[in-house]
Amino acid sequence: MSQRQAAFAHFNRAANLYRQVCYAQAVECYLAGLEIDPMCVEAYADLAKAYEKLGCWNQAIESLETALRLRPGYPTALRRKERILEEKSVYDSLTDELNLALDTTDKHEPTGAVQRSIPTIEHEFFTLTGGRTIPQNVLLIVSQIIEHTYHEVGKIFECHPRYKVPVFIEDVKQMDMSQFATSAYSTTAPVEVGNRTLFSDASLPQWAVACYDNGSIRLTYRPYSDSSIGVLYAVIRHEWTHLLVNLLAQGRCPNWLDEGLAQFIARPLMNSEKMQLQQASRDKRLVPLHLLQKPFRSFPDKQRRLAYLQSYAITKYLIQQFGFAAIRDVLKHLCDGESTDVAFQEAFGKTEEEVVVTSNVEHCISL
Repeated sequence: MSQRQAAFAHFNRAANLYRQVCYAQAVECYLAGLEIDPMCVEAYADLAKAYEKLGCWNQAIESLETALRLRPGYPTALRRKERILEEKSVYDSLTDELNLALDTTDKHEPTGAVQRSIPTIEHEFFTLTGGRTIPQNVLLIVSQIIEHTYHEVGKIFECHPRYKVPVFIEDVKQMDMSQFATSAYSTTAPVEVGNRTLFSDASLPQWAVACYDNGSIRLTYRPYSDSSIGVLYAVIRHEWTHLLVNLLAQGRCPNWLDEGLAQFIARPLMNSEKMQLQQASRDKRLVPLHLLQKPFRSFPDKQRRLAYLQSYAITKYLIQQFGFAAIRDVLKHLCDGESTDVAFQEAFGKTEEEVVVTSNVEHCISL
């Protein structure tokens, strides 16, 4: 076997591992191939994608810069670099925001937390239970994030759970991710874990999967970079929003509004996502209301991604036009048993369909 063939064998295996959601192993194979053929531009660009899925944005950018040195102006590398730089910026900003907020608290021991037994932390507002391989210092950090989110998101919704919320966190390395069917093109891709479904945001590293599950929150964690805390902060914000929306509306919130609120609270929309939404609007490919009202997990990949982006856009439109107090009013009306259209008329002066149509036309393009 020639050196070129040996390198290609590594790259081919790396590509297969990437498709199987085995990103860490894919990185190893790409690196092995590049040891043999360090001039393969495409391999550096693909290595960057695998690093991106692990949240290793610095390594991803370095790989793309190498590709661009070897082939200046390479469109694929330029496009990926722009996207990854934005992802890194968003999650670095969330990390900085969280660190600033926690500067006023004890960073080593969250308020009201009592360590009953490893790996569990009993808090006044929640119980955090970690998998056997989750380090205690990680549990403490996660506990701080949850406590901060409890106050931060609770203030926005003017709601706090009246029970101690069970939160579970597992080490994703202990889960066989290659067995899960996820999509790199879906904003939220379902991941089957036992008898429950976790969800992963396509702009998040693959390890960042989570779900709100009948009053509890389930997280996975595997830190590969310094931005992991920002990622985890976004995930916890997202799931805590689902928890509060469910409490406030007693499970009657329209699916698109529930998801839109969770995304709006979690993090800002990225430019690449805005461009996808704008293009879909121009092409008249926006998801109709009757589908937005259904769970997105059964949608084809591209439609699922678009449904989540639309949900974000419509929700942002409502918040900007009517304020968050109107959102709380809608949830209250729904909790009182009013129909969605009546609740929307009371809060926004429009039916649900009128809101969706108006926001699609006026807002999706101008995000």
